[in-house]
Amino acid sequence: MKRSRTRVAFLDRAFRIGVLSACAAALALVVAQTVLAESPSPSAGASGAASGSPAASGKASSGPTLSGSPSASALATATPKPGATAPAKIDGNTCYSCHTQIGGAQHTIADQWQASIHGQNGIGCADCHGGDPTSDKITVSMDPTKGFKGVPSRQQTVGVCGTCHSDVERMRQYQIPTDQYAKYKTSVHGQKLLLSNDTKVAICTDCHGVHDVKKASDPTSKVYPLNVPALCSSCHSDQKYMDGYNIPTDQLEIYKTSVHGQALLVNKDMRAPNCASCHGSHDAQPPTSTTVVEVCGKCHTATQALYDQSRHAELVNGPKCWTCHGTHDVVKPSEARFFHPTPPQIDCGTCHNLADKTLKLNADRFQNDEDRRCDTCHHVDSLLYSQAQGIKSALDKASSAYDLALTRIAAAAEAGMIVADADVTVTQSKTSLIQARAAVHTTKLTEVAAKADAAVAKAKEAQDFADARLAESQNRRQAMIIVVALIAVTILALVLLRRGLDHTYQAG
Repeated sequence: MKRSRTRVAFLDRAFRIGVLSACAAALALVVAQTVLAESPSPSAGASGAASGSPAASGKASSGPTLSGSPSASALATATPKPGATAPAKIDGNTCYSCHTQIGGAQHTIADQWQASIHGQNGIGCADCHGGDPTSDKITVSMDPTKGFKGVPSRQQTVGVCGTCHSDVERMRQYQIPTDQYAKYKTSVHGQKLLLSNDTKVAICTDCHGVHDVKKASDPTSKVYPLNVPALCSSCHSDQKYMDGYNIPTDQLEIYKTSVHGQALLVNKDMRAPNCASCHGSHDAQPPTSTTVVEVCGKCHTATQALYDQSRHAELVNGPKCWTCHGTHDVVKPSEARFFHPTPPQIDCGTCHNLADKTLKLNADRFQNDEDRRCDTCHHVDSLLYSQAQGIKSALDKASSAYDLALTRIAAAAEAGMIVADADVTVTQSKTSLIQARAAVHTTKLTEVAAKADAAVAKAKEAQDFADARLAESQNRRQAMIIVVALIAVTILALVLLRRGLDHTYQAG
């Protein structure tokens, strides 16, 4: 009996050890599965591209974007803040002392001057208004024989500003260009002021201020890049003020909805163009001038180079950037912008002079965004229409392949699989897709198709990577089920063995 009890005790201990071992094995399997799913693979460590890939963010790009936009924190750091500088010495400046004593508006003017960039740098009242600032007698300080000019007219104001700002020696210490006055005289504003005596047009003080002139880099300045649209619209959005110039007054509202307006005014991205970026500032030009029509290439240099290879660039009166993209209302390009839902009714005379067959483009036909399509000019039965269809088809195929690859990669990532290799490859597909979309500006089907095919190939490669990871995940799940089942059977067998031993012990 004693020997039987000893054997039962031994078997009982063995049973407990067996159960604990089975539980430990199950726990180890779960931990191993987690480690395999989360630990970085050698390819992920080498590339380091997983975190910045499209799959990591779960978002796809539909086309070329204005990339590299600064974050809010980076922008806050980069944006200059007004600094307090010591006031200029006003010893002997009776203009300032008298006007502050008068009070009211005159006191305000004096304070504005003192805080201005002119006041900070010792540019006194007499430098603009003339007179003798050393005398406290009004008959002397404001004596015309002492050069006193009073309040200059709008025509005179431009000359007063130009007197200093055209002086190379005087302005060298401030590192300010000295050609602003010369440029202004060639501008649409200057021409109307100086030749037509139109005093409603913008002059220096309208944009820079009168007594409260600030640095252009001061965020509170009216000419600070973020503030320029509001500055220009103070005149150009005033329908009554602009009456007689035959200029639309809704440009600002249209600009606010454009990709440029959104980037500048919403995202505070000062790389985006404002009014002066395209039309000029001191040398402001009308929309129809050659300078404005060809201004896009100043920023979009790579796209301009592609356009220069196109048949469009070879034509004397061929399509320009604005023909397809617009002006103030530039929107994000997409494949949907190639054709109208229903082709418009056009004939040869729509685009050509029937007498000599030369090309003619009527700008009014492209004022509305929905009319900036390939079939606005190219008839559905023309060879060029077929070429445009081929370009669109190649881009659609590449875009669909890229989007499908992103979907599969996201599914694999959600399953807990490492997708770094797929991320790297799909990023290469995106690069080729962007290049294919940009190549549209060459108007060459072969150029676009080659880039689009490269995008499709890389997208398919990325999709294969993701599918392999999904298949591996499925195999792991099946293996997990088998192992868990075996562990369950082992535990069940041990339980039954325990019950048998208990029964034997009780019977003995």
